[in-house]
Amino acid sequence: MTSATLVLLVLAAAAYGIQTAAGFGAGLVLITLGVNFIELPTLLALALPLSVFQTAWVTTRYWRDVDARVLLRKVLPVMGTGVALGYVVAARVGQSAVVKQLLGVFIIALASRELWRLHRRAQPVQGGRWVSAAAIFSAGLVHGVYATGGPLLVYGLGREDLDRARFRATITTVWLVLNVILVATFAMEGRYTREVLTQLGLMLVGIPFGIVAGERVFARLDERTFRWGVYGLLLLAGVPLLAG
Repeated sequence: MTSATLVLLVLAAAAYGIQTAAGFGAGLVLITLGVNFIELPTLLALALPLSVFQTAWVTTRYWRDVDARVLLRKVLPVMGTGVALGYVVAARVGQSAVVKQLLGVFIIALASRELWRLHRRAQPVQGGRWVSAAAIFSAGLVHGVYATGGPLLVYGLGREDLDRARFRATITTVWLVLNVILVATFAMEGRYTREVLTQLGLMLVGIPFGIVAGERVFARLDERTFRWGVYGLLLLAGVPLLAG
């Protein structure tokens, strides 16, 4: 095992521990830091199967907490439409660093607003059906272009009045569905060479440790602390986008 693989193993355990506790955030840790040790295309090919393993475990164990109404009516159809449109946009007009930076500013502003409301103990905004739908559709659009739609999806689901268990289970199921599709796409593109699969097997060793740690953290969080953590992560997720 090389030193780079060992570092990636530790990062993967930390990343998917955070995602187990919060429902998202693995990309923030693994992609942002891991790209310093391995090429981005290979890192993405490794990260997605790791995510499938972690999200499949959480979804299988907590499937009763999945809000089927939100998932099937509001998220998958709306976000799926946005993803499809995003792929078309990316193929025709490419990607703009300026747009990505503006997205980062927007996400940081949204997260800051929610953290301020938590600080002031303001009541959450209710009845934001169209705002939630717009955020979820935009999450799909951004995911189709930049593969970074998670922060907007977090904001959209955050307006659906889900408790922490339903939020985590529902958003985890979304990642499972999307990432299974992406892994299949990568496999058809031939990205999973013997070398990549060997590295993937080594990195998988760290995932159970991350899951156990994440479960323990989740069990100790109350609703308010959980929301502080979610929007704090959302704030951090906007920072890498500023780099373009």
